[in-house]
Amino acid sequence: MNLGSVSSLTANWPTDWIIVGALVVFIAFDAYRSGSGRATALALALPLTLVLTSALSTAFFLGPVASQFSTTTAQAAVFGVVFVALFLMLYRVLYSFSGGGEIGPAFLCGMSAAAVLIVVWLQVPGLVSLYSFGPQVQSIFGEMYRFWWFAAAYFMLAMARS
Repeated sequence: MNLGSVSSLTANWPTDWIIVGALVVFIAFDAYRSGSGRATALALALPLTLVLTSALSTAFFLGPVASQFSTTTAQAAVFGVVFVALFLMLYRVLYSFSGGGEIGPAFLCGMSAAAVLIVVWLQVPGLVSLYSFGPQVQSIFGEMYRFWWFAAAYFMLAMARS
């Protein structure tokens, strides 16, 4: 087996698309194994986290606390904490409705949740500081097409769950 040709093939692939593909496969495998509950909770929790963290600075009790987190790493940590809390709450709501075992709906769940994850990732400065996608991914999943990615992702999730 010539491993040199395999390594030269993978060296020419953009790392961003390998990451996107791995996300789709990982989420699709999880949806195939255990149903679409986690993928749906992920796709719903990410935009809600974006909204809540942007409103956090003006909150009555947590506003002064949130203003102390000014570095991008601290902002990413706050985003992560709010995301985990929302994900767990939404998963508890959606868990009883999830079934599994079909590859088509699982693939739809993987594509939709990965698309929402990438779109939200590009909108949060704290997450972009952790890993910045290249210009090709930024132009495809960026601001101009953000609405369409969300609409398509939620439509795919609705089709996968029906």
